[in-house]
Amino acid sequence: MTDTDIISLIDKAIKYRSETGNVEFKDARGGIPGDLWRPISSFSHSPGGGMIVFGIREDRVNHQIEIVGGLDLALLQEQILSYLREKMQNHGPYELKIIEYENTSLLILMIQETQDELKPCFNKQLGLPNGACIRVGNNDRVITDVEMRTFIRNSAVFKYDKTQAIDTDISMLDIDKIQDFLKKSADKVGRLSVDNVPTEEVMRNLGLINNFRDGMYPTIAGFMIFSKGKPQSIMPYARYIIRCVRYQGSSVATPIIDKLDIDGSLDGQIDTMQKFILRNIPLKASIQGTKRVDRYEYPEEAIRELVANAVIHRDYMITETYTQVNIFSNRIEISNPGNLPPGVTIENIKDSQFSRNEIIATILKDMDYLEEYGRGIDIVFSKMREWGLLEPIFKNMSNMFRVTLLGEALKDLNERQVVIWNTLQDKRQITSKECKEMFPEVSRATIGVDLNKLVEMGLIIPRGSSINTYYEPQY
Repeated sequence: MTDTDIISLIDKAIKYRSETGNVEFKDARGGIPGDLWRPISSFSHSPGGGMIVFGIREDRVNHQIEIVGGLDLALLQEQILSYLREKMQNHGPYELKIIEYENTSLLILMIQETQDELKPCFNKQLGLPNGACIRVGNNDRVITDVEMRTFIRNSAVFKYDKTQAIDTDISMLDIDKIQDFLKKSADKVGRLSVDNVPTEEVMRNLGLINNFRDGMYPTIAGFMIFSKGKPQSIMPYARYIIRCVRYQGSSVATPIIDKLDIDGSLDGQIDTMQKFILRNIPLKASIQGTKRVDRYEYPEEAIRELVANAVIHRDYMITETYTQVNIFSNRIEISNPGNLPPGVTIENIKDSQFSRNEIIATILKDMDYLEEYGRGIDIVFSKMREWGLLEPIFKNMSNMFRVTLLGEALKDLNERQVVIWNTLQDKRQITSKECKEMFPEVSRATIGVDLNKLVEMGLIIPRGSSINTYYEPQY
């Protein structure tokens, strides 16, 4: 869009004394407005996109448009870029431009419509549907549940693991491994297996290869599971590793006592990651009936599920970072590139059945790395309860999803402390007064003891001072 086109659209809006379907005005003299996500989301869903003009204010009460200017253009551009990167998911392509309008410097953020397969665009913190909007006239309306499901259904056609693995060819696939996989899959269902070398048709039906623009090539799924060598040796996939670190204490500031960067095929990564975790957590003996039973501090089945999920569900479109496993003296953290898929939230994760990578999930399920769809998270919760440990913590962060398992050092909590801890997982902040209201039968002093115990155990952090003190979860 040229400067002339931009000025024409601004002129039109000023003439009508109103924002329009594709023009939004923001004052921004005090920095980025808190509701900036709304027009970004709306224009990402609008045919033709739209533009946000910083330096003009709309007074909807008096139906006036005021050119205010006064922008710190360099700072504002940095803030916008940071906002798009950290706050927004799936926004359309954008361009920032400075123009002169009536002797005033304005900053223009032009947003194009995002691809259908990437919709909806939403505010990461608010999630779906509350963090996504569509443009209705000159207003941004939060999408309905029906609209959200429509976006997600339309986006389901795009799966990154089905796309072409750049800089590879079919000769780089391990045909013997594919043949062995087919034989074992046939044996499991009692089907007669064929010993012949798998044809291109068979591999295509499995999703391992596909006919792309200039020929037949491996898909991301096919190459990452069945590559002859290490997939990470090809530059685009160098970050598809799992970085494992065992710290001596409860923070990253303590000495590292074991570490490993895991590469190789996805199934091999799962096996190696599990072995690393198990060798770095205590194996303890207990008496059950008349028998001595050895078991790990954390349930092995829960670890297996989370390890497999990390590999299967990571966002392979993100190549700037890697999966991380941090083992501390009191917990295990598994962090994965990418947020939860649209429609899946922390609250409904136990009930949701989703797969960001359908081919990878299907193949690794046939390799027995994945439980029946939808059961894996239930197993993690069930096994943690069976071990007498606190429930796992799921946290959606900027371009990262983290699961934390809390160990035996943190399980010695009374019933009130567990309730306070679980409440903080939802609210993220709480005061001693709010805790007292939850337990009217106990004294304020007892609540203070409970909170101090949670602080001493490293589960919560006090903020503020004196009567303004509040508490936040550490994890």
